[in-house]
Amino acid sequence: MEVALFDRIARLYDYEVKDFVRDIPFYVEYAKECGGDVLELGCGTGRVLIPIAKEGIKITGLDASERMLAIARKKVESENTLRKNVTLVHGDMKSFKLKEEFSLIYIAFRSFQCLLTKEDQVTCLACVLEHLAKGGYLIVDLFAPRHDLLAQSKVTLDLGTFYDEERGLHITRRSEVQYDLAKQTLHEDRVYEWKDGSGKACRDVWSYEIAYLFRYESELLLEKCGFRVDNVYGDFDKSPYDYYSGEQIFVARKFQHGRINK
Repeated sequence: MEVALFDRIARLYDYEVKDFVRDIPFYVEYAKECGGDVLELGCGTGRVLIPIAKEGIKITGLDASERMLAIARKKVESENTLRKNVTLVHGDMKSFKLKEEFSLIYIAFRSFQCLLTKEDQVTCLACVLEHLAKGGYLIVDLFAPRHDLLAQSKVTLDLGTFYDEERGLHITRRSEVQYDLAKQTLHEDRVYEWKDGSGKACRDVWSYEIAYLFRYESELLLEKCGFRVDNVYGDFDKSPYDYYSGEQIFVARKFQHGRINK
């Protein structure tokens, strides 16, 4: 079976994102407002999906990583409300086919940027359009690229330390980022360092690549794929997008007459 991008760090993922919660109320609010079933693409271990399900909303989560989904399943099985409201599907956001339509489909935490080519991005959005109910919403969260950062040949960021409860040790993280301006991609080496029980220094590196998209490029992509962009937010408090906002949060609806022609 093909190894998914996040399989290698699935066990550590919840440690990685435990402090990032500010987007959850945003998605819960939209899920309530849409008033129907919800689909999350790239649901991971259920960071956003589970709070939505706890509100009594039926939600399906799709992810390419079986290891991430295994962790999500354990969480879902722990509560009756979650068992009733959550369906988890192992699949690819580029080529999924489910037997229902959804009032809201969202792709949180930059997961859409794992699609490196325009072909894959368009294929994903075509699947979304097919599964979105009439008048349904699509929300896509991307990071907002800045030229001053793109111009740097290499950026190193200290990501702090977390405690790995399963192994009983502290793990220090840093990120080494390089941009490919021609391909509009970001390559990151995420470096994990710790000391084992004998005091020996240990090190592991998880490498991945994601695409970056600019605001109007993203809007055009959505419009060409059959969506009407209602709002572009710069943060999850619904403040407007600006160049320094850090986030590009696109709230779009299924275009009334289907795909917009060239």
